[in-house]
Amino acid sequence: MELKNLLTPWNWFKKEEEAQSVQSQAATKALDHPLSRLHNDIDRLFEDFFHRVPFFPFRNEGSRAGGGLILPHVDIGESKQDYTIKVEVPGVDEKDIDLTLADGTLLVRGEKRYEKEDQDKHYHRVERSYGAFQRIISLPADADESQVEAKFKNGLLTVTIPKNPEVKPPVRRIPIA
Repeated sequence: MELKNLLTPWNWFKKEEEAQSVQSQAATKALDHPLSRLHNDIDRLFEDFFHRVPFFPFRNEGSRAGGGLILPHVDIGESKQDYTIKVEVPGVDEKDIDLTLADGTLLVRGEKRYEKEDQDKHYHRVERSYGAFQRIISLPADADESQVEAKFKNGLLTVTIPKNPEVKPPVRRIPIA
């Protein structure tokens, strides 16, 4: 591991954390209203009831972040030449993924649609998540945003971001006299 990475770890999810913090603050503020508390109590009552129903086809256990968005798993790697970001989105078509890059922030979002195969089928358990997903990834200063490439294969989105060799690392050795 390079000295740069040990001394200045990059927070790849700082914008995502900021967005979640803002949502959390807004939700906390909204909960102060009596009607909001009543609404949440009724929601919790229904969720508790349907959580115990084993054959309810739309149960969703975990894997959601605040705001109702699914957080797909992400692997982030680095070589001397580039950064590689792999986003796991099984069961999603390439056309259902939106990938944008602006001001040092990579936004991956889309939707995993519920499969309606057979109306007569009764499920015993549903663990797969459906709905909107999103990841907000903050790029380091040396990422070359003009040369980003993305590939999608077998439910894995791979984004390769070359490093800009002209950008100097923020860490430098200082000689002791």
